[in-house]
Amino acid sequence: MINQNIFLAQTVNFILLVLLLYRLLYKPVRTFLDNRTAEIEGQIKRAQENEAASIALRQQLEEQVKDSRQQARQFLDEATKRAEALQAEMLQEAREEAAAIIRRAHEVTELEKAKAWAELKDQVAELSLLLASKVITNSLDEAQHHELIRDTMNQLDSLSKGQHLQ
Repeated sequence: MINQNIFLAQTVNFILLVLLLYRLLYKPVRTFLDNRTAEIEGQIKRAQENEAASIALRQQLEEQVKDSRQQARQFLDEATKRAEALQAEMLQEAREEAAAIIRRAHEVTELEKAKAWAELKDQVAELSLLLASKVITNSLDEAQHHELIRDTMNQLDSLSKGQHLQ
């Protein structure tokens, strides 16, 4: 049968062994496991925070890309508008310059025309004086009259060729 002293001693030894194992092994192992669990949970938490930060950063970068594209479009639109304005300004300046050239050409033409008319008037006056002086100096008969007209016409032809009356 069972000896009670041995049973009692074994029970006390077992309880002491359990307490000793609890103190020496269970607490350090439990502390190690708790620390390890806390470390793993911290790593998981940091990983989640990093993931959230990366998602936020990605969204921020996407917004920056969107803003950059919008700014690029604005710059292109502004450049296009400036180019169109510059083109319109240059075209207007060219039109004004062309109009000024045409106006100057008309003025020069009018001046040349006026000069030509003045020269023509002078030549007609000279011719009239010449004709009148010849009429006065000669009493004309019909043959002389025709001869005078022929001479006058010849002198007119020479005037049209750039020669002056003498």
